[in-house]
Amino acid sequence: MAAPEPPRHPVPDHIPEHLHEAFATTNGGDIPPHSPYQRGDAVQRHGFPGNQPGHSRTGFRGWVVGTVGSTILTGITTTGGEWWEYWGDLHPDGQPVDLWRWCTCCREARAPLLRAHYAKQQATGEQLGLFG
Repeated sequence: MAAPEPPRHPVPDHIPEHLHEAFATTNGGDIPPHSPYQRGDAVQRHGFPGNQPGHSRTGFRGWVVGTVGSTILTGITTTGGEWWEYWGDLHPDGQPVDLWRWCTCCREARAPLLRAHYAKQQATGEQLGLFG
């Protein structure tokens, strides 16, 4: 006797065509209405150098698909990989880069912003060092 085929999730229109199958077949049940994210929401998980290997270190961008338990969301990354994360560790994608958050995933976007910030400080004569 073959195992029943798992249910497929409806795929929102904004998910790229090549990721439709990954989205539809990702694990996870229905998302409760009180969740801060719903199916198809674009999210980002920031990664930090001292964290355990995996998404908590590298970070990712992706979309929410379902839930496991009461606060664990599942989804796919922009490259098609599956993720499971506590919803408190996720942030809406597309937010401006935080200059003072030293996450590994935003390093390249943060570097030119920091250079511009320090150049502005120097140009206005703002004191750069505590005792300088």
